[in-house]
Amino acid sequence: MGAAWNDENSDEGHGNAPKLIVAGRLTGSLDGRPVVIESDDAGLVLTVATFRTAWGMRRFVGSLLPALGMLHYSGVPVRLSVAGLVTVNLLPRPSALVRFVAPGLAHLV
Repeated sequence: MGAAWNDENSDEGHGNAPKLIVAGRLTGSLDGRPVVIESDDAGLVLTVATFRTAWGMRRFVGSLLPALGMLHYSGVPVRLSVAGLVTVNLLPRPSALVRFVAPGLAHLV
């Protein structure tokens, strides 16, 4: 399992699953521009290359609310990094800038 394996399971006994940390990187594109989702023990980081791509993501907030709600319920922190210059919190509490640009995320709090 590599670095993501945590063998210090305090719940010993039959039927208990080992504790795992989700770790990895998913690369894709949005409107022809690169988007990277990275996961580690600190949560998820959504990285976009330009401010234009981040602005275009506002269109998808409504369709992502169920998935973001599940991440919020699970306590997974999510951050958005734009062009390596600005990083803002999306979950567990969206930053003021995010709530202004995408008011739909304010309902997750």
